[in-house]
Amino acid sequence: MEEHYYRNAHIFWDEVIESVVIRWNSFATGDNFREPLDKLIEIAVIKKAKKALFDNSHILVMKDDMKWLSDEWLPRLKNAGIQYTAIVNPTHLDRNYVLNKEDDEENMKHHEFEGVQKAIVWLSEIAA
Repeated sequence: MEEHYYRNAHIFWDEVIESVVIRWNSFATGDNFREPLDKLIEIAVIKKAKKALFDNSHILVMKDDMKWLSDEWLPRLKNAGIQYTAIVNPTHLDRNYVLNKEDDEENMKHHEFEGVQKAIVWLSEIAA
């Protein structure tokens, strides 16, 4: 299994659920936030992945990084071939702030979960 460790994140390919996975272990901003996400896209392209799991249970995203994420990184993720994203959010996060939608117009299905097990089950049910 190809694994990449960063100060704030661990990125790997999960053969069982056929998904690229990022697990954040602490708060990150700027390059410490962007570098692991760029590596995730690189692995997605190599593996021809259709699914991605984001375990964000230990991170909050700053406004500047959120703008980069939506304006620059998300289109690259879609271009890499990702069609399904499962996001695990911190349990203390304000649910009114979180977007929870299926973005069918953009050919990407997006679901948010409170626990990683539910996210894994959902991704497991999707044929790669």
